[in-house]
Order: sequence, then structure tokens, then C-alpha cells
Amino acid sequence: MDIELETTSVSCVVTEEMLSKNMDCGDTETYATGMMVSLMERAAKQLADRHIPEGFTTVGVMLNTTHVAPTVCGKKVTATATLLEQSEGQFYFEITASDDRGVIGEAMHQRVAVPLEKFNQKAKRRGGVQ
Repeated sequence: MDIELETTSVSCVVTEEMLSKNMDCGDTETYATGMMVSLMERAAKQLADRHIPEGFTTVGVMLNTTHVAPTVCGKKVTATATLLEQSEGQFYFEITASDDRGVIGEAMHQRVAVPLEKFNQKAKRRGGVQ
């Protein structure tokens, strides 16, 4: 018996600002890997948000990704996150990013649920801000 896995997708249209050459992370006129990773994390966060209590959020703690094909300005990119496992506030995802020509990247991603206010306070203390 097959189990239906929970998924969600988010999309964006690649703009000039998202190109590697304009983000100082490459010289190409193609979608930057960092932007693809951000889209992937957004999809996973939206999916995890369905499973956490009010006052909590999730933070990314691991991402293992590949970026295997270029995408040019003006093309739509979609990241689809699939929740593989959820246990004790830990979420594990498989994520695929695609454009109209096919897969451009894949990732395995882990997020952890944390109390939002407590996390923000800890981050401020760590940064020397009271």
C-alpha cells in the first residue's frame, strides 16, 4: 500500500537581481544557487509550519543540495518540498527545484521546531544585543 506524502510548492520568476553575476557569487547570467536554496527553504518552511504549534517556528539546520542546470532571467522556478519524516520537532524533506526545461536542483533538508521568542532572544544575546 502506497502512502501519500505531503508536499508543497513555491515559485518565483528569475529577475536580474537573482543572477549570479549580480549577487557577487559568480560571473554568469543565470539563477544563483543561493537564490535556489532560499526558494527550497521557503517551500520546506511552509510545509513544516502546518505541523508546529502557535509561537513556534522552524529553522534550517542541514541542507545538502545540488544545482545541476542553469536558468536564465525571466524563467519561472518552482521548488517542491516533500515531508519525508517528522519526529520530536525535527522535519526531514526532499526538495526538487525545476524550471520549464526540467529539474535544476535537488536537496535533502532538515528543519527543527523552536519557540520563536526564546530563539530570537538567544540570537540577540549571542550577538551582543540586549
